[in-house]
Amino acid sequence: MSATGIFAEAQATVAASLTALGLVVVTDIRNARPMTVLIDPPTFETFNRNIGDITFSLKILAAPPANSDAVDYLISAADTIMDSEISVLRGAPGLLVAGEQNIPTYDLTVRVSTLRS
Repeated sequence: MSATGIFAEAQATVAASLTALGLVVVTDIRNARPMTVLIDPPTFETFNRNIGDITFSLKILAAPPANSDAVDYLISAADTIMDSEISVLRGAPGLLVAGEQNIPTYDLTVRVSTLRS
């Protein structure tokens, strides 16, 4: 069963915005691979039951090893996202461990404010 509600709508908005930038988006860790952007489940603060300030962690994944080619891709993709309508709060380099492989990432936190209709 697919998720519903304001969190699912906010995630769909972020995914559509990233896709419009030409990025490949995944929301399931099982589908995460280099040259994709993984959207983690949201965190949130609420003002009341109808209004939420929702944040998502995005992981931009590059091909290992974490050399200058990977870093070039990561910071270019991060810049593309930051230069869009997506509200980027912060970013930092990181690693995603998949099996026995370390995948270089750039981890962004983005914000979506939403109103339940």
